[in-house]
Amino acid sequence: MSTAQQPDLTGVLPVEQLKVTPSGPVEGFSFPEIDHRPAAPFKASRWRLDPGLWSNWDQHEVLEVWMVASGTGSVWREEEETPVGPGDVVLMPSQVRHRLHNTGSVPMTLFSVWWPPAAQASTATDSGRTQRA
Repeated sequence: MSTAQQPDLTGVLPVEQLKVTPSGPVEGFSFPEIDHRPAAPFKASRWRLDPGLWSNWDQHEVLEVWMVASGTGSVWREEEETPVGPGDVVLMPSQVRHRLHNTGSVPMTLFSVWWPPAAQASTATDSGRTQRA
């Protein structure tokens, strides 16, 4: 009989600091294996960017989606600038250089979800457009 500790199933996931941005920490979480079923095939984080600040440029293999919860700013993908605000969802394709600029007067709060390209649905056709919820 295994004595491995079962994950907490209360719905509250442990959050850990993934990195520090100019405006503070990026906190992430992942979904554990439950009842011998695999963990979710993605990871997620929440972060904030204060008024006037820029995030660092980022580029990676994973696909990533940013969901803007509050604040306004501009997302830069390569040399393309797109204004964003609450309710916007932005796709960052694999290997596309990107960053965020808070152009507003209040902190921007964002949620991010990322996954390896192999987990990408074969029907995905979005090339990085910004979608309003």
